[in-house]
Amino acid sequence: MRLTNRGWVTVGVAVAAFLMAWLFGARSLNAVAVPAVVAVVAAAAQLKLADRPAVSRSNPHAGFPEETRAVTVEVTGTRGTIIHANDTLSRGLSATDNGFSGSVPVTHTYEMALTERGRHAIGPLSVHLRDVFGLVSHEIEIGEATDVIVYPQIHDVTGSSALAAELERNRRPERQEIDQLREYVPGDPLRDIDWKSSAKRLPDLVVTEFIGRETMGTIEVTISTDRETADRAASAAGSVALFFSHAGLEVGLTAPDGNLKPSRGETHRSELLQLLAETGPGTLNDRVRTDADIRVVGDDGAVTVDVNGQVTTYEDIRSTAARDRTPVDRQRAGTSGVTVT
Repeated sequence: MRLTNRGWVTVGVAVAAFLMAWLFGARSLNAVAVPAVVAVVAAAAQLKLADRPAVSRSNPHAGFPEETRAVTVEVTGTRGTIIHANDTLSRGLSATDNGFSGSVPVTHTYEMALTERGRHAIGPLSVHLRDVFGLVSHEIEIGEATDVIVYPQIHDVTGSSALAAELERNRRPERQEIDQLREYVPGDPLRDIDWKSSAKRLPDLVVTEFIGRETMGTIEVTISTDRETADRAASAAGSVALFFSHAGLEVGLTAPDGNLKPSRGETHRSELLQLLAETGPGTLNDRVRTDADIRVVGDDGAVTVDVNGQVTTYEDIRSTAARDRTPVDRQRAGTSGVTVT
């Protein structure tokens, strides 16, 4: 607890009044000195007796760089206490209006920008308490930090021939439901010939048509990276993984900081993006990398994508995409409305 500039001026006036009264006998100056002292003492007592404020903060959901989130802060406590507050933001988040003033209870909403990949924190709230006269202040930190996940940048890689070929390789037709029988035409697979029905129509052959259905395979993605290329490597792994996930494949991911078993769906995509958001530099053992279908490697300033032995740079994959967007819209990335804490 300390005096504000106004408080020091008030104390100075009181001291000067007492000195003048003592030196010159002008006891009427006590009418100035006494109220000044009483005001300072009352200000200190107000802060001393006031309840410690409490803070509640909205929980912004995860997102991509360059997106914004509205953050609402509510401070409660002893009514009438004046506060000057600042909601501290860690690196990777930014805002220009995260400071506010008011009389408790007070609610403030500000816009926060997501700037860098990773797990970042909002808070705790730095608060200067002041009495109603503005003579005494007390600085405290209140509340817990709120985590915010910023995903890596995601780009459209649908124009990559290597990725498209891998996608087709993992599409396997199911042949369970018969649609109809028809005459054989050149080019029909011999395995589709219904020999029992054909025997009754010789020399004509009959083939079986099945209802078109496909099962989707599994893709395993790995990422190894150094510190310099960590962000770009995470972007590459995320873009490739989401490409296969949106196509319907089950996608697994192994990174230096953890792994996800192959799965599909919006929840899995959110978990995959969260893992990549927090992935730092590191390497994987040779067995894990050898067993993977896609290997993303960031090393010596370059990021390469190895698709079953076909190696190209991430920049080349992006340049061949039909459209290049960053970041991908939330719905396509499968993270709309997801809250990650």
